[in-house]
Amino acid sequence: SCKAEALLVFPSHLPNAMASLAYKPFRLKDHANATRAVEDENWITTTIKGAEDQDKILRYDMKAMVKYSAMLTMFSKGTVFTMDNTALINVGVMLLLGISSVIFAIGISHGDMEPGGALATLDTMPLETLSSQITAFVPFVLALYVSLTLSRWWALRIAALGKVFDAFANISMIVSCELHDKKWLDLRNQVAKYGFASVQLLIQAARQKEDLQAMLDKGYLTSFEVRSIKALTDLWQRPMILWAWIMRICVSAFDHNKSPAPRSGAVMAECIQAREGMATINTYLDTQLPFAYVHLITLLVNVQNIVISLKSGFCFATAIPTGEYFKMTQQVLTLLLICFIYQALLQISYMILDPFGDDVLDFPMKAYGSYLAAIIEAMMEAQPHCPVVAEDGTLYRPRPRKARSNAPGSEPGDSRNGPIAPPAPSRGN
Repeated sequence: SCKAEALLVFPSHLPNAMASLAYKPFRLKDHANATRAVEDENWITTTIKGAEDQDKILRYDMKAMVKYSAMLTMFSKGTVFTMDNTALINVGVMLLLGISSVIFAIGISHGDMEPGGALATLDTMPLETLSSQITAFVPFVLALYVSLTLSRWWALRIAALGKVFDAFANISMIVSCELHDKKWLDLRNQVAKYGFASVQLLIQAARQKEDLQAMLDKGYLTSFEVRSIKALTDLWQRPMILWAWIMRICVSAFDHNKSPAPRSGAVMAECIQAREGMATINTYLDTQLPFAYVHLITLLVNVQNIVISLKSGFCFATAIPTGEYFKMTQQVLTLLLICFIYQALLQISYMILDPFGDDVLDFPMKAYGSYLAAIIEAMMEAQPHCPVVAEDGTLYRPRPRKARSNAPGSEPGDSRNGPIAPPAPSRGN
């Protein structure tokens, strides 16, 4: 029957289909241990290594960050100061622009540095008015844009990737409960292998990096299955093939097991949910926010930073003749802080635009895979120890293998000694 099932899955390659039945030995417990992510606990953040050996934030200690303040933790892993230097470079450019405006102001005043001279009386009101108008408008527009990018990032985790993970876990539970006999062990393992392979192929599609050899090395797929998948050049097709195979073998197994039709329908619904989750990921990654809108937001932030730099530079220059050091300090801090904050918000928006890479803020897929393997292993290992329900509703403990009915040392409540005894009532009841 296994060979006949192979013909159903791969009808056009009879010799290869027969060879594909010789799967590499696979134990779910070994896989769960191998994929267990090693956590590196730092002062504020807990990180793990990604596929490219890059640190990724798994979680952070909000209490510690509030306790020690953001000032003392600004150089922790994953902050805008450490994850990328784009904002710092931009602030440096704006600082140079401000210094240039100071030199320009001194030049147009012909070097008149007297307290009542041309430099001190230079009219900066137009620049200050323009700066106030821009800074009153940009924050609302930028806040909406950042909110949209964060919403897309969260939807990718919950409504897209979460759907795939939930479908994998749910199918594993249904299959392990319905097909719990020893004869279905190979099928249960095959569902697990196809599920883990689909997650890996999904990551490869999101990153546009092909690595089918890893599927062979980890024992997820056979060489024939890899060749079948490799024939499809679109990387997004490949993980969906695995879910079509999961649906096919599960429905066929349920038919052989004479399981009720609604249980097959539940498996089909989970497979469809996984396909929808993968399609959602592709939709979000290939359908970005309108380019004109994002370009306009970026332009507004750049214009605001330039205007603030020019305004700060000219105001700084007018304070030099009178020695207003507080005003000069205030203009420098205004330039540095405002330009950095707005540029950092833009930086965060593009860092989380595609969370399937190897940046520090991207999804820690290895940790997710470790958790997924652990819960699937738990569901698979739970079946041998599950109580047996008699027709009258009595629960019996499963009979140990190769054990005689009069074996010494049997525990009360064991199936060899009768049903599970109800708990004794506590005193006072």
